[in-house]
Amino acid sequence: MKNEDDIKLKVCKECDAPLPCDALKLSYFNLNSYVCDDCFKQLS
Repeated sequence: MKNEDDIKLKVCKECDAPLPCDALKLSYFNLNSYVCDDCFKQLS
């Protein structure tokens, strides 16, 4: 049985935090596909 409402998680390469990554919904990987938006802003 598969629940279609499950959140897909992705791990940030910089901070190792498991964060939501869904192209159609909530995602913390909008600026870079490997580093979360918060870490990307700090690195820039």
